[in-house]
Amino acid sequence: MKKKIIFFLIISIIVAYFGRVEKEILDELEIATSAGFDYKGDQKVEATAVFPRINPDKTITNETLSTTANLSKEALREINQKSHKPIENGKLEVAVYNEKLARHGIEDFIDTFHRDPSIGSRLILAVVDGSSKKILEKSYGEFDTGTYLQKLLEHNMAHGIIPTSNFHLFLSAFYARGMDPILPLLELNGNNINIKGLALFKGPKMVMELTEEKLFTFKSLYEELRLAGVKLKTKENNETEYFSIQAINSKKKFKITNVYTDPEINIHLKVTGSIREYSGENVDATTIKKAEKLLKKKISKESAEMIKRFQKKRIDPLGLGEQVRSRTRHWDEKKWEEQYKNAKINVKVEVIITEIGVVDGLS
Repeated sequence: MKKKIIFFLIISIIVAYFGRVEKEILDELEIATSAGFDYKGDQKVEATAVFPRINPDKTITNETLSTTANLSKEALREINQKSHKPIENGKLEVAVYNEKLARHGIEDFIDTFHRDPSIGSRLILAVVDGSSKKILEKSYGEFDTGTYLQKLLEHNMAHGIIPTSNFHLFLSAFYARGMDPILPLLELNGNNINIKGLALFKGPKMVMELTEEKLFTFKSLYEELRLAGVKLKTKENNETEYFSIQAINSKKKFKITNVYTDPEINIHLKVTGSIREYSGENVDATTIKKAEKLLKKKISKESAEMIKRFQKKRIDPLGLGEQVRSRTRHWDEKKWEEQYKNAKINVKVEVIITEIGVVDGLS
């Protein structure tokens, strides 16, 4: 009995001594919510970190610290040295890289975040056309910069045309066989941040930009659409007509043949949506058929053009290689890379307008 008591006392002392967690008081820390990295040439990078400040009147301002170094770890360490308080990365919400840096490669920066256990996998990454420092130095209404960027991107991923993206998904595509990563592409226009398009990567390097006009089609092929929207335009009898198609959902199915010799990939894409606005006089069965035809033509044309560009650049942002790999025993990655550039990839589009909603001019 005495031995048991002594044993439990020893265990309690060990746990009490070695199991202590160092206290972190918020007022004694700098909480970084966003970080940016800009290419400065000659293997140098400028790192910028943003720290929100809550004023007595409850408004929020931002304080930024910047430094230039050769490596991302070195830059972050130098920022910490410039701060009068220890910097905490656990609340980091967004990290942005300027396009020039993305085209040189961001593997070092990805590795830095990957090795930091305080940084969550839901961290959002983005590429900036221009200076990431300028974007981070500006204030955006009631939110601090990190929170504003996070809300902007998450909203457009959930209800807009930006494909779903975060640190976890980027790493998955980065390390996967048969898939290449993507990131949102932003730009600063005056005091506003615009979604310019999509940055497409081959490994750690950005190799191609997809413009905002093509994002609807890309997202419909990349993942299932949920409550997305698109505007269509047509001209008949010298009159221009506009359609606003909303509440768009999509589903896709793959059929892959000749996986061992000459793979042929057939994608059946089914899109459903509602006409919410129409510039013409009224909506009838003919109008609905016209809208379905226009949307089908847009998706079919843009998907064929995009896929040809992807094959030419030898990038696979849609993960078609992953689809082939999952259906092939003893899949050979190098062989697939040679097959991919000339593979037959067909997209069959089916569009169904299920509702006409509230339409101007409807009698």
